[in-house]
Amino acid sequence: MTTPRLRAADDDGVTWDDPSGQDIQRLYAGLNARRRFLVLERIDVPERELGQHYVQVALNDDFTVVLEYRDGAADRHYRSEVDVPSDQGGSDLVVPVLLGWAAGHQDWRGGLAWVRWDVTKERPWGGYG
Repeated sequence: MTTPRLRAADDDGVTWDDPSGQDIQRLYAGLNARRRFLVLERIDVPERELGQHYVQVALNDDFTVVLEYRDGAADRHYRSEVDVPSDQGGSDLVVPVLLGWAAGHQDWRGGLAWVRWDVTKERPWGGYG
């Protein structure tokens, strides 16, 4: 048995090891008013870096999303917003980010504008985090 390299989790704490691209799409499509978060985390990193390599999605009340990713140290922590509701084409912007990140592609960030996230100045997750 091989060690998982990727773990998906929702805000209920349910996890999936090494989800396929189809699994990731299904998990994202399943976000709703009761299940708002999806986190993909790299777990094939050195133990001291666990929890520092991830991409996550939060669904807003209007079905737009906030994405966040961290690639190691705090100075490599970014966020982006998709102002188009998922059911009106927003998923066409979000899904390629999730799949590209999970697959380790170099160009996964290309479709969105990313800004550095400063936890001392903002909370893009609103009351959720």
